[in-house]
Formats: sequence, C-alpha cells, structure tokens
Amino acid sequence: MDDVRKEFWGDLQVDLFVANSAVYLANTSLEDLIRTDGRKAHKPILSHPQIGTYTPHSDIDFDEKDASKQTLEVDTFEYAAEDIDITEEKQTPYNLLEHSLKSIRKGLNNRVEQEFLGNITDADHDINDGTALEVTSANILDILEEAEGKLGAFDAPYETAMRAMVLGPRTVAKLRRAKSDRETALGDSTLKNGVIGPWQGWTVVQNNNLPWSATLTIATKPIDGDTVVISGVTFEFKDTIATAGQVYIGANVAASRANLKLAVEGGTVGTAYIALGIRDQFLLYRKRNLSFDGSAQAMGLSGFGDISVSETLTADADVWSAQELQSVFMIRGAIDMVLQFMDLKVADKEKGFADLSKGIIGVGTNMFDDGKVLAVNLTQDVSNF
Repeated sequence: MDDVRKEFWGDLQVDLFVANSAVYLANTSLEDLIRTDGRKAHKPILSHPQIGTYTPHSDIDFDEKDASKQTLEVDTFEYAAEDIDITEEKQTPYNLLEHSLKSIRKGLNNRVEQEFLGNITDADHDINDGTALEVTSANILDILEEAEGKLGAFDAPYETAMRAMVLGPRTVAKLRRAKSDRETALGDSTLKNGVIGPWQGWTVVQNNNLPWSATLTIATKPIDGDTVVISGVTFEFKDTIATAGQVYIGANVAASRANLKLAVEGGTVGTAYIALGIRDQFLLYRKRNLSFDGSAQAMGLSGFGDISVSETLTADADVWSAQELQSVFMIRGAIDMVLQFMDLKVADKEKGFADLSKGIIGVGTNMFDDGKVLAVNLTQDVSNF
C-alpha cells in the first residue's frame, strides 16, 4: 500500500465490474424455501397423463401419477477479505474501507454470475449439433432461426420478454449488422444488467461472464523471450526473471508449463514467476477466473468472458487451439438460482491496528430437466477474437 501514500494523487481507477444479469435471467422462486434456512430445495418433475380415444361402453386406462425428484443445493460459498492497516487508511485521501466493501460485494456478484452461467452447457439443444462455429454478420440470422425452431418445437413461450439471447460483447457488436453488412437497429442503450432490448423476437442480453475455454499446446521447452498473451496481459518466458509477468524457464518443458500455470492462475509467488501488477491481477484473477486443468502438454485453460489469446512460442507446433465461448438462447427462468446470506462485516485486527473487511455469499444453481428443454446452447469458435 505504500504507493497510495504519496503526496499527490488523482481519482481512483475506473471500477470495471458491471451489474449482475443472472438475477434477470434466473428463476429465483426456490429462495422462498431456503432463503435463510436449509441447504437443499427439491423440485418434482411431474408426469402427464396419456391422451386416449374413448370407445363408448368400454373401460378406460388410468395412468399412475409419477414424479422424479431433482435437487438444487446451496453448496458453493464464495468469500473475499482484505486487511487495511490504520497507517494506510489514515494517510491516504481515499476511503479505503468503503472501497474494500464495495469491491467485495461486486466481486462476489461477479462470481455468482459465473456460477449461474456455467449451467448453460446442460441445455437439451445445441446450435450446429454442438460443433463450434464462428458467428458472423452473414450467419447470425441463420443461428437465430435455428434457435427459434428448436425452442418452438417444444412449445416454449413466444413472448419476447421471456426469450433471452445471452451473448458476449463482441458477438453483440456483430448483431448490430444484418446480412450483407447492412446496418440494423439493435437498441439505443444498454441497461446496467446488460439488457439491450428486443430484436428479432428476442431480448438481447450482453454478458461478459459466459464460459470460455481454449487449449495451449507446449510440447517444446520455451526459449528466452517466448510469450503467451491472455486478454492483453503478456507472460514472458525468461532464463532470469526480474519484472512483472515474467515466467521462469524451468529445467525442462514440464517445469516451464507448471511455472506458467502458477503465473496465469496467480498461484504462490516464489521463484516460478514475477507477480502481475494490480490492474492485470484484477483483470485475470478477480474477473475472468482463469484456471488451467493441469500442466500436461495440451494445457486446457478455462475462464469466463470474451477472452482473446495469442503466443510467440518458437516451436511451430506450440499454439493455441479450440478457442470456444458458450452462449445461450433461453427462456427466462430456465435456470434456477438461490442466493443466501450475502454478509459484509468489518472487524478489528486482534494483534495490530487494522480493519478486517470480509464478505461471503452462498449460491446454488441448477438447470432442472424442465429448464433444459427451454434452452439452446451455442458453442462459438472465437479464435478470431
């Protein structure tokens, strides 16, 4: 915190969190059951009777009423906490405690949205049979037609207010142009929760927390100066590390991959890498929630949002591949969500002079069987992001 105790400073940095759109999209009725008490909410999926043709003076068949039990469990508890020493709090022109509590609340809401949108891959329907495709101004209307047909075939509600297409910022930009690059109207404003407005029978929701994934292959040990870039943040492999974002080239390729994994995920800072600056830590760790699935030759990276990647690895075979972003066409309420006890507290440090700010929220989400039929998942090829 020494850097905020200088004599003259300008305004605080721009707050890049946005309002949560999960609440707009979710069915929250189960909160009435377990808002303040309980961990699980059960939902019955009821059977419907068979329709038969009656023959006069004959017996009719009775179907037995049946149901399957499905469960939503509040089993994820996200938290954030900061230590604000009195010397830092008193020697800056900013209200550090207020900033901390606001940041905690917005960060928890951001993570809730990611938990919620992680369900969209459970949808019963897929565009292009689940094969990734690049969305362009030339094919977007075809994609809408396919989504419309798949939901219509199951008698999903027709009201525009109920139908939501949830897309990332780059895809929304493409919506603003129709086929043959002709301009098409798509609302004049965007609300804080990302709702843009009706278009082609859908309510367009712009969201930058949709599930994203890619694979980075590193089969050859990197050399000094090789780079991996994620959302504009550069990680540079070096024989000797000295500045932010540099990653130590290990004894072999496996060690180098493991060091990169630590750097990208913000793992324990030691001899593997030099920590990113405050802004880049926020963009990658706090917002995009990036994680590698391991340090094998083909490293699967996952996160949330419109993420772009590139590399300057020397080996020709060491490249990014399978860059995919999930989007969804859904009926509002197709995914159930329950939020519990968002709690913000401030405590005194027992040993020392500091305010300890902390926050926690419980979240449970599920796309039940009756919701899965009301959603169409779109896997986008985003290698051109």
